[in-house]
Amino acid sequence: MALKISAENTDFEVLEAGEHVGVCYKIIDAGTREETWKDNPPKKRKSIFVTWEVPSQPLADGRPFSISKKYTASLNENATLYKDLVTWRGRPFSNEDLKGFDVSKMVGAPAMLHVEHTDEGRARIKAIFKPDNFKITETVNPPIIFDLDFYCNHFNGKSDAESQKMVEAFETIPEWQQGLIHESFEYMAAIKNAPAVQPQPTASAGLNGLVEESTDEVEIPF
Repeated sequence: MALKISAENTDFEVLEAGEHVGVCYKIIDAGTREETWKDNPPKKRKSIFVTWEVPSQPLADGRPFSISKKYTASLNENATLYKDLVTWRGRPFSNEDLKGFDVSKMVGAPAMLHVEHTDEGRARIKAIFKPDNFKITETVNPPIIFDLDFYCNHFNGKSDAESQKMVEAFETIPEWQQGLIHESFEYMAAIKNAPAVQPQPTASAGLNGLVEESTDEVEIPF
């Protein structure tokens, strides 16, 4: 079960430290912002958030615990995303893979998550590995892939069915992540170039149309 921590009138559940099998169900493109790291000067970085649910660790309301990790959207061999994907896949990237990696294939894929606790008592993912028994799994939480480019199209006069899906997906994202998205250079450029009259969005198939149905696989599909 999840641990419960209280301090100064705050109350939150924390995933136990150790090894947990998590299933990826959400990928958020949070866009590009200027960020600082340690004593280095500010640098433009594009970020994504990847979220897994942990079926073996239910919350008080019965839903599986969710845990996220923020990444710089880079497949440079020194990038954390690159390193985590290599250990998750259980194999290195080929030159062909590096030409264009489809992150949507991560949704539904299980991973062995090594979880540690910070000094503040919060859980964080320290490492990710390929699980012994791999099987694409239907998640309890609805799968979400938020593509910022399509979302911005809704505001810059290029609205279509895909951009409307992203508007709907945006409403399911936590407010603090929504704030990051609206601080991104991509979003600021989109609203700056927005037409005087917003186009009416076309009908959407909803979030279920963002992800193909899961099927059983022997190998990691990404």
